[in-house]
Amino acid sequence: MQESSWPSNCPDTLYDICLEYCALNLDKTVCQKSTDGQLVLKSEVFLPPYVCDALLSRLHPVGRKYLPVLASPMAVNFRHVNLKSVTDLTDAELQNVLAHRPTDLRISSEQLTEDSLSLISLESRNLQTLHLVKCENIFSQRSRSKKHSWKKKFPKDPAKRGSRFHCPKVRYIALRGVQLNAGESLCYVLSDLTLLTRLDLSDSDVSLPHLYAALSRLQKLQILSLHNVKLEPSLRDALEAVAQVKSLRSVLYIILSVLMLANVIMNIIVFA
Repeated sequence: MQESSWPSNCPDTLYDICLEYCALNLDKTVCQKSTDGQLVLKSEVFLPPYVCDALLSRLHPVGRKYLPVLASPMAVNFRHVNLKSVTDLTDAELQNVLAHRPTDLRISSEQLTEDSLSLISLESRNLQTLHLVKCENIFSQRSRSKKHSWKKKFPKDPAKRGSRFHCPKVRYIALRGVQLNAGESLCYVLSDLTLLTRLDLSDSDVSLPHLYAALSRLQKLQILSLHNVKLEPSLRDALEAVAQVKSLRSVLYIILSVLMLANVIMNIIVFA
């Protein structure tokens, strides 16, 4: 039984009660405490993916103390992983999470480096939703982490490991609160996401030339979010960049000043 078919005002099902009990008593049910006090999955525990996701949703927000539970993808497989509360997530820890081959991944950490993009790309075969929130160092060449055994999987030279960020099934990507104005970071991330239907760049520093180049490839995009994004120097150029995506149904943009509002109205009149 994956989803309850009972009305919301009915008593909890036995399935829900068991999940709630397991979530509140992990150390007495599916986990045990190691010698250093960390939660570790019991060796005899194997759970189907839908139970794993339901259990993880009851642990929200998923903090650092639950990360060891995600270290055994063969026994428990999580498809929907929200680790935005783990703001110090490292590349090595991200690799353990990606071993689950999630369909929905949401992370927010300033400890992640540029290498994390390559890790995500390598393990992205099931990924449909990706949120990178305030991951400042991901787009910085200087953030490359120290030596790790997993780094042997891909060469350091972007030209050798492939010039594209490869997530063949992703439909929704959010790059919120990150600096994207260095080099061609935005184009690099978005250039091969041909199935993308929703893009959120809110609170990010996006240059118009790169926005124009990136959007030119996203011909299936339907929703574009640009909350608190400074589209400078010309709002007209920004409108032209957005207008090239014929499939767009919604553009979400908070206008921060009366002057910008006047410019938008003038452009609407001109284009009309």
